Parts: sequence; structure tokens; C-alpha cells
Amino acid sequence: MADVARRAGVSTMTVSHVINGHRNVRDETKARVLAAIAELDYQPNLAARALRRGRVGAIGLAVGHIEHAYNANLARTVTAQASALGYHVAIEATGGHLDGEVATWQRSPVFYDGLLINASQLERLPDGVRADFPVVFLGESMSDPAVDHVAMANVDGIRLATQHLLDRGCRRIAMAGGSMTTLRMVTLRTEGYVSALTCAGLPIDPALIVRTADAPPHTMGAATVATLVAAGTPFDGVVCTTDSVAHGVLRGLADAGLDCPRDVRVIGFDNLSDSNYSVPSLTSIDPHDDDLVAAALGMLIERMDGFAGPGRSITGACSLIERESTV
Repeated sequence: MADVARRAGVSTMTVSHVINGHRNVRDETKARVLAAIAELDYQPNLAARALRRGRVGAIGLAVGHIEHAYNANLARTVTAQASALGYHVAIEATGGHLDGEVATWQRSPVFYDGLLINASQLERLPDGVRADFPVVFLGESMSDPAVDHVAMANVDGIRLATQHLLDRGCRRIAMAGGSMTTLRMVTLRTEGYVSALTCAGLPIDPALIVRTADAPPHTMGAATVATLVAAGTPFDGVVCTTDSVAHGVLRGLADAGLDCPRDVRVIGFDNLSDSNYSVPSLTSIDPHDDDLVAAALGMLIERMDGFAGPGRSITGACSLIERESTV
């Protein structure tokens, strides 16, 4: 910076003002400084700047599996919005395991100014983490009142999806990926399914709630159809915990010689862009990810700026996007 200042005939403070975009620098002076920076190929020392400011200008985003379509979409949304706010985003994969989620949280203060964590196992503030480190939880398993929390409309979304199939005349509706005893996101979505059927006066048939353990989403969806068909369980609609599971269901129906939507109507959850291009295109619940991410980043930056109040909780809205799979 001193070399740039000498070349431009200004003080190092003026060079700093130009680099940091301060407005109190005359255009002529700014032009000389920028020319000197270009001539000397000056690169600011980001590590030194971070130490001086006490920030690194980066936010961590922890997800279970980066190969899952929803997590990829989440990463794109977070990266775009954070970049517009002047922050870089680093993606970490926890593997969906408790140890991985805790380890990511423990080491985050070394690398990031704050952390967004989309966890499936953590239910409380883990031992060995800095309680004052800015964290916002994306998901449904966290119940610690000290942690900021942004959740999807899981119950309302699947209730809306199930009611949509009921309105289309379906009466034997399966739940692909559903469970009352596994991950909280899954149990909440199953709760919405059960609620809609109960309100319609229909019985809950356990044979229609199918989850194949430890299977990738597409495999789970295809296996759901194979399980129902092999057992001779009649079904005319399928509510899916995610769009990826639903895409597997569409494959499974084709393999079984069943037509969607003529024989079986299918609806997903996430409204991934790929759902416009499946055959048939997939009706889905849109969880308004843009709004959820904006809320989460807003809360995180408030924490990074010193907000020390109690944990806050937000549950987003949702809407149904109808496509060919349920017409």
C-alpha cells in the first residue's frame, strides 16, 4: 500500500479509502490511485485485513449431502444472496451425521464470521462450541431456544399436497419417504399427510406409508412403487417428501407399467427446477426458498453485528405449483 501511495503521490490512508470504496476521495485522486494499483499489480492482503477488522468476510453453509438436488439449490440461493450482501460462502458437507454437524459447528469460528447449518440430527446447542458465535439453523430438529431457527412449512406443505390429491379424486394415497419415527423433517411432513387424510375422514393405512432406510432419494421413490406393487397394495396417488423422491416414483411407475397421472397422481415437495422437465412435469410444493434464505441471512448478519437477544424462530410460507403429474 505504501508503494501505491508513493506512485500516486497520496497518503496510505487515501489508498485505503479508495480500496474500501469510501466516498470522500476526489475523482482525480481516485483515478491516480487506481492507475498506480494497476501498474504495480497491487493485491490487498486479505488475511491481514481480516485480522484487523476481526472478520474474514465469509459465511459457512453446512449441509448433509452436497449431491442432493435440494442442497445444491440451497447453496446456489445462499451464495447469490450472500454475494449481494458482500460475503463469500463456503460449503461444508456433514454427511448427515451428528458428529459431522457438531464438528462443523466447532471449527466454524476459525474460518467464518457466521454459520448457516442445515442439520438433520442436532437438537440442542452442542458441547464444545462457542455460544456467542453467530449461527442460524435451517431445519427442523433444533429445539434449543438460544439458537436462531428458520424452518419450512413442512406440515402445512404436505397437508396442502395431500388435499390437492384428494381434490383430484384420489382416495388411496401413499406417502413416499414418510415415517413417524425418523428424521424430524420427515415426521413433520408425514404429520401433514396424516392430518389431511384424517380431516377427510379417511383411515390411515400403514401399508401406504413407505420409507426404505438409508437409500438415496431417487432410489427410495422407485423402491416405494416396487414395494406397493409387490405387496398388492392398491394406490391412486403418491405424496412425496421431496421432489427427488418424486422423480424416483415416476421412474418406478414407468417400470411397473403404470401411467401418471391416468393411473396414479404424484406430487413432490421443493419445487426444484428439474421438476419442469420430468415426464410428466411434476406438481410440487414451493417452500419459498428465496424468502427463507433472506430471513436466515438477515438474522445471521444481525448476530454478526452484535445482536445478543434470545433465539428467534421463523416458519416460512408455501404454495402449490400444479403441473402435469396431477392433472
